[in-house]
Amino acid sequence: MMKRNMKRLETWKFAVGETQDCLAEAGTVTVPHTWNVEEGLYEYAGSGWYACQLSMPAVSEGHRYWLEFGAVYHDAWVYVNGILAGEHLHSGYTPFTVEITDHIREGENQITVRADNSFSEEMLPYKRSFDWANDGGMIRSVCLYETGAGRINGVRTICEPVLTQTGERQCGGSALWGLDLELDARSCGACADQSDWKVKWKLYSAGNAERTAGGEAAVTVGENQVVRQILDNITYWHFDAPVLYTLELELCRDGVVQDVCQIRTGFRKIEVCAEQVFLNGEPVRLCGTEWMPGSDPQYGTAEPTGQLHKMLEILRRSNCVYTRFHWQQSEEVYDWCDENGMLVQEEIPFWGPNPEFAGETQWAVFRQQIQEMVRTKQNHPCLISWGVGNELTAQHPDTIRYIRRAVGYTKKLDRSRLVNYVSNSYFGEPGKDGVQFGDMMMLNEYTGTWIPDYEAEEVLDRVCREVPHKPIVVSEFGLCEPAFAGGDARRAQVFTEKMEIYRRFPAIAGTIYFCLNDYRTQIGEEGEGAEKRRVHGSTDLKGQTKDSYWKVREECAPCSVVMEDGACMIRCRDDLPCYAMEDYRVKLEGTDETQDRIIHMLVPGDTLRLEMPGLKRVTISNARGWEIGTWSESLRAQGVLERP
Repeated sequence: MMKRNMKRLETWKFAVGETQDCLAEAGTVTVPHTWNVEEGLYEYAGSGWYACQLSMPAVSEGHRYWLEFGAVYHDAWVYVNGILAGEHLHSGYTPFTVEITDHIREGENQITVRADNSFSEEMLPYKRSFDWANDGGMIRSVCLYETGAGRINGVRTICEPVLTQTGERQCGGSALWGLDLELDARSCGACADQSDWKVKWKLYSAGNAERTAGGEAAVTVGENQVVRQILDNITYWHFDAPVLYTLELELCRDGVVQDVCQIRTGFRKIEVCAEQVFLNGEPVRLCGTEWMPGSDPQYGTAEPTGQLHKMLEILRRSNCVYTRFHWQQSEEVYDWCDENGMLVQEEIPFWGPNPEFAGETQWAVFRQQIQEMVRTKQNHPCLISWGVGNELTAQHPDTIRYIRRAVGYTKKLDRSRLVNYVSNSYFGEPGKDGVQFGDMMMLNEYTGTWIPDYEAEEVLDRVCREVPHKPIVVSEFGLCEPAFAGGDARRAQVFTEKMEIYRRFPAIAGTIYFCLNDYRTQIGEEGEGAEKRRVHGSTDLKGQTKDSYWKVREECAPCSVVMEDGACMIRCRDDLPCYAMEDYRVKLEGTDETQDRIIHMLVPGDTLRLEMPGLKRVTISNARGWEIGTWSESLRAQGVLERP
């Protein structure tokens, strides 16, 4: 999403009801808002109405006015002074914009929004076939902004490193730079095509006022390619060193500025070859955890920025560098992941075995949602892959057809990312499963629990034999209570046992543990009202850590540390996870002094010995500053990390 000079509309009147007459009894709420965390409305699925007064001191002739919605779950109708100005249907987690130019006037204006979260066959997620909360409402921010006659409706940046070697990480060098624009000039009249349209652009590296590149180009309404060139001295984005660039755009018509916006982006390249995944030329094996947003009963899915950042920090501090989301998240989430180094797969919320197979209705909704996803999220370097579905009936011929069509369609929209399907039906006959048609085999691996009659090692061996030469990501594994006994101690044990197995398979390029938190869900087994939940996490609903959280943090660290008298041995892991440690910082604390050291480069399998008299404690942080662990002499016998 592009940054503009926007006015947030936060205070609204709200009531539930089938018609807007219910607003006569409305109370005041702050948007983002969901009614499903309010007493008496926990299970409500239907229409909710919002209204606010918009004061316009002046309406400038030739200017255009827009309302930008972060998301309204899941159908929305927008009225201005009683007139329907726009609607957004079948896609409750993606942003949309409504032009209100022809409906507003100087002075007071009434903005009314109807939101509907009724379970629907014409929606993804489909009916009740999903495992999270059905939170209705204006769940993300609403903003007003103004442009001239023309508007920058979409921006696609091409930020592709020019890699000169394979097999090791490249941190910088040359890169292909490209800029494509989508212009909205429909209200400019018949003269639009004859106008002198130009775009001016400047590219800056984050934290550096000096311009990296810039230029000016004539543009034509209806055509979008603006520039292609090679840039030198570019620093590449990496989860350990997430360097960002800022793009400033100015759209002019006949010399008059029409629109301005700002976008952050980054240069990185993700590829697969045979069984390996490469990031900026380096073969990597990644460990991560999935977080289920919307789970704090105080906020539900209408989380403020501070709450989102709180949970993301808890996620990142578990040494998670890789995650996935079952449904589309807000700009605040991806901005944070860009800044702090978190690789992400964002997915279409097509989840579960209903309908029996993916039909034309699901295909139509998929196309709408993937177009909106790619268009609004494609400049985030943290996003490395798109997901087209999760746990469908992936051995049904019609669902396989859907998966193949969806993967191909998405690749036409965005060739710079991977496209995957996530399966839980592969274990019997993996060679007949639709999971093989993604770039990676993403497997929800619940042998011993949800899949009781199979052993993990046997299943994975069969997958590798029947679908060879393709990387595998274990996209879910863990323990869900009360369906399975043992509590958090058993959860930690399952995690450790499964990681031992996964490390034996070179084809497993990544793991995503499920999940960070106990989570709110409309099919939860525990709790009532806003606290209806599944106990599946290493933290509770509010992010309070359990013992298993620290086991995850320890196993996902990229190195191990062995303490000796006056020395420590730091070994870079060469299984899971597996990637080079570059510019890591080591803090050595001894009896009488403290020293700071730099690990300039430690490649998988190598060991570094550091000495200091009286060494008691070692703390290691990555280049971004995230602490990956503290090892102390007092815990040497246990061989475990010290808890903060």
